Amino acid sequence: MMTSRGVRQAMKAHFGGSSSEEESWEKEERDNTIIWKHSSGRATLMVGDALQHRPDLENTFDAVYDKDSFGALPKDLRQRFCSLIATYLKQDGIVYLECKLKDNHEEVKHIGPPYSLRGEDLMEGTSYGSSFHYVKDLGTVYELKMPMQQTGHILKRK
Repeated sequence: MMTSRGVRQAMKAHFGGSSSEEESWEKEERDNTIIWKHSSGRATLMVGDALQHRPDLENTFDAVYDKDSFGALPKDLRQRFCSLIATYLKQDGIVYLECKLKDNHEEVKHIGPPYSLRGEDLMEGTSYGSSFHYVKDLGTVYELKMPMQQTGHILKRK
C-alpha cells in the first residue's frame, strides 16, 4: 500500500506542479473511500468500490477519467458501472476512457480482465450506449510492451 506522501508524489508527477504544490492534496476517508482533493478545486481523485452508489456525487462532475476500470469489468457489471458514471456527471459531461484492444480481438474479446474493447463495445445499450454519445476514437494513446494497444475514447453524456 502506498503512503500518503507516496500518493502525493505520484499525483504531483502525473498532474505536474512545483514542490510547494505537493502538499496541496488533502486526504479524506469516508464511506469506504479514500478521497484526494486538490486545494485548487480542479481535481478530485477517489479510491474505492466503483460500484458503490454515492448520492453526494450525483450531478457534480464535469469530466471523468476512466483508466482501465471499465475494461476490467465483466459484462454483467458494466451496466451498473456506466449508470453510476452517468449519474455523477453533469449534463453534457465528458468521459475520457482508456482501455485495452488486444491484437487478436475477435478471438479473445470475452477473455479478461483486461477485456479487449472497441468503441462499439463501449456503446452497447447495456454499457455506455444508454446514457452517452460516442464523440471520438483517439486510437492508440501510448505503446504497450504486450500484444495489445492502450486506446482512448471520448464520450459525452446525453
